[in-house]
Amino acid sequence: MKDSAADPVLLYCFPKRSTFIDRDVQALSARYMVRQHELNTGADQMLPIRLLQQLIWLLANKAWKRDAICHFSGYHAVFPALLARRCFIILAGSDCASIPAIGYGNHARKLMGWATRFAARKATRLLPVHASLMLRSSDYADIVPREQGISAFAPGLNTPWTEIPYGFDGQYWCPDETSTRSPERFLCVAGPAAPNNRVHLLKGVDLLLQIAERTPQAHFQIVGLADPDAYGIAPPNVTFTGRVAPDQLRDLYRRTAFYAQLSLSEGMPNALCEAMLCGCIPLVSQVASMPSIIAEHGKVLHKRDAELGSQACRELLSLSPAELELRSQGSRERILNAFPMDRRTKALFAVLAFAG
Repeated sequence: MKDSAADPVLLYCFPKRSTFIDRDVQALSARYMVRQHELNTGADQMLPIRLLQQLIWLLANKAWKRDAICHFSGYHAVFPALLARRCFIILAGSDCASIPAIGYGNHARKLMGWATRFAARKATRLLPVHASLMLRSSDYADIVPREQGISAFAPGLNTPWTEIPYGFDGQYWCPDETSTRSPERFLCVAGPAAPNNRVHLLKGVDLLLQIAERTPQAHFQIVGLADPDAYGIAPPNVTFTGRVAPDQLRDLYRRTAFYAQLSLSEGMPNALCEAMLCGCIPLVSQVASMPSIIAEHGKVLHKRDAELGSQACRELLSLSPAELELRSQGSRERILNAFPMDRRTKALFAVLAFAG
């Protein structure tokens, strides 16, 4: 990160550090001195203390003279929305969702939902990574309320917004001609899933296990688990893998024909885009951004149904080697052309430069 007195200061607030936040900070640091604050409340009783610490940090950094970016809306976005000269909130997923049956989404929690909506209303501009995070309707799964997106939970929301998708590094996430793809393997990144926990259901691991039972000719690998041994009883064609480093994950993508993301809710899933850049052919649920991300290069599961999911897998497995190669190349080109990192960076700079 640059640290020059000549650079304007930009405040960047987030609830918990992640790779996509680090990418933004690195990109923005080309023109700004980016000062970061991670709320990371931990236990619920720590929330007042963490918010007080953030308030002190904002005052010390003269927030009223600075622009602020908040990645996600929520508790950490309330004070920046009130105090910063201008506040831009990146809407990215959980801040635009509510699935009470599994306790997922900011709006499934009363106080968090209030904070999310309050900050969104007070912000200068909202920056969803996909337009579906503003408002969407889906009947993919009965467990999910039909209306989702922040406008579904904040009626009359009139904060202006601009869609700025995530961007990805196609030089790092790329195929390797020396790697041999397993033509029957489906990969799914679902950390930190565990049997019947929220992530297990949210990422569709339960559905994937049912599909595996019906599709013995395929192999399914689920990656990113905190404890791979926790899944004691599973179909024999399923492999569970713990957390892996980025280089190891890239190697798995390169050796896998298909990537499965059968989530109940998403923003703009990084793993899906990175897998496609490595040449994986996608299978996704008809949820949020995913059908538009994959375009015509994979398959969309329109209903959360194991038999329909198995049928989709069998159709992908029946592709000829020439068709597999064509779709693999198309998957990579789709992300390269639609979601380069420099396009996101330019769009963020343009929003910040706009004086209105």
